Amino acid sequence: MEQKIEFGPAYAMSTISLEPGESITVEAGSMVGMSDGLQIKTSIGGNKTGFFGKVLNFLSAFIRKLLGGESFFLNTYTPPEGQPGQILVAPALSGDIIHYNLDGNRSLIIQATSYLASSGDVEIKTKFGGIKSLFSGEGAFWLNAKGTGDIWVNCYGAIHEIDVEGKYTVDTGHIVAFDDTLDYKIKGAGGLKSTLLSGEGLVCEFNGNGKLFIQSRNLDSMVGWITPRLPA
Repeated sequence: MEQKIEFGPAYAMSTISLEPGESITVEAGSMVGMSDGLQIKTSIGGNKTGFFGKVLNFLSAFIRKLLGGESFFLNTYTPPEGQPGQILVAPALSGDIIHYNLDGNRSLIIQATSYLASSGDVEIKTKFGGIKSLFSGEGAFWLNAKGTGDIWVNCYGAIHEIDVEGKYTVDTGHIVAFDDTLDYKIKGAGGLKSTLLSGEGLVCEFNGNGKLFIQSRNLDSMVGWITPRLPA
């Protein structure tokens, strides 16, 4: 499999070339274009088989949709037997894309709306972010991607990669993804007065060693800026 990300950071799109026998799972609505003959299989929430596996797929999809903001459905694209194929994928919002390789040794924790696509033996589960995350503006759940394979993650604005060694604090609205080797806690930006009046609200304090991906823009801030300007 080969992939190329172009037109970032404002309007990123990934071109993914599939070898015979390879497939890729894409968030519903994110396919821009594809080569002739690609077969599409739509599933609810995952790729587990059997009765109980399908029940778990449904529950996972329901949680992702209700609490994570993700689509209920995932589409898996596979080239015709013995042939290669190509697919173009892009997020709904203007922003960047990163490609991350999962080697089976660590997981990638993803902000709920940032999953774009994955391939290989990658499993996506929901992860509860704690009670304080209910009030952070980013939802109560993260997505936990683990296994061996490739994953594509999108954001609003440009993506900035940070190698955390020790502690690092980020506004909750700017988190895209981070290695599971990082511990985190959600807290106020300062004292009670600063938390309520500074405009920063809640922040996420990371601790440990690993990669952290943040986005240069905050969608909630954009919505808050636009809403008062809409006609009554």
